[in-house]
Amino acid sequence: LSSVVSGLALGSTATTGSGVGGYPITGSGASAANYAITYATGTLTVNPAALTITADNASKTYGAANPTFSASFSGLVNGDLSSVVSGLALGSTASTGSGVGGYPITGSGASAANYAITYAPGALTVNAAPLTITANDASRVFGAADPTFTALFSGLVNGDNSSVVSGLSLATTATAASPSGTYPITGSGASAANY
Repeated sequence: LSSVVSGLALGSTATTGSGVGGYPITGSGASAANYAITYATGTLTVNPAALTITADNASKTYGAANPTFSASFSGLVNGDLSSVVSGLALGSTASTGSGVGGYPITGSGASAANYAITYAPGALTVNAAPLTITANDASRVFGAADPTFTALFSGLVNGDNSSVVSGLSLATTATAASPSGTYPITGSGASAANY
């Protein structure tokens, strides 16, 4: 039985900081009555550590270019920093013209010595662009019907024009019987996808 052996020490040249690969495991110091001892070397295999690269969530306004994406790194060991990772590319299916909503941010192309890399997606949120509808000034003669009111649209992007706006109603508190003076023209009811 192995209990007849005393003083056996087993060790390897590998340390906590040793990189991926194979390292010899060697024996020494053993003694056993009635036995002439020789040692056969074993192998300590250091496998890659698991590293997860998670794309950070981001946001932008409709019509704007994608922001510069960033990522978080989970699983780095031995005091390693994200600088050990090279080749990381972060991208999204969203473009300047992508409408309001959520789009994945994904990572690819990364490598790092001593790590097995997996990716977790983030989310790019495209928010509505601000659109200001300003009623144009108008005039009429006392006793006449109101003219057809018009408006100016400020903030349209991506080549959009006023046709993307629906439901706009422009009205004033003035009536045909209102005396001469200045009355507000106000807008209401408008909607526009992505604004």
